[in-house]
Amino acid sequence: MNNQPTLRKFFMPIIYLAEWFLFLFVALCIATLNMINLVNIITVDMPWEEPIIFTSSFISSLSFVIGLAIICFFYNKFLMGSKAYQKFKKTIWGILFGLNTISCVLCGILIYGFNFFHSDGILLLIITLLSAIITKIFISKN
Repeated sequence: MNNQPTLRKFFMPIIYLAEWFLFLFVALCIATLNMINLVNIITVDMPWEEPIIFTSSFISSLSFVIGLAIICFFYNKFLMGSKAYQKFKKTIWGILFGLNTISCVLCGILIYGFNFFHSDGILLLIITLLSAIITKIFISKN
């Protein structure tokens, strides 16, 4: 007795929902990062004002960013669905990471002015580079 089609019918909707939850989680993380950068641009205009920092630990933030980038890389590598659906997902992911790359570059120029010698500046530079690499990976497959 072969239950392969029954299992496939059961697990495929769960996998598609998990893909969209991953997308929403990554989009939320990117939106939070960009909102912190935007608030820093708007509110920190005097030397005595303190910018909002990402987290208290550089290593935990770096490991979170690298882990998320690895998950997105493997997600792209093992993408499921029809060709049209895969192309649609890759386009949406590419646009998301492309916009993040552009906003990180602009925030890096406006906030740090190419002076990335502290933990938040280095983290923003790493996020920009990883976002550009992931954008290239998602868009180059289309």
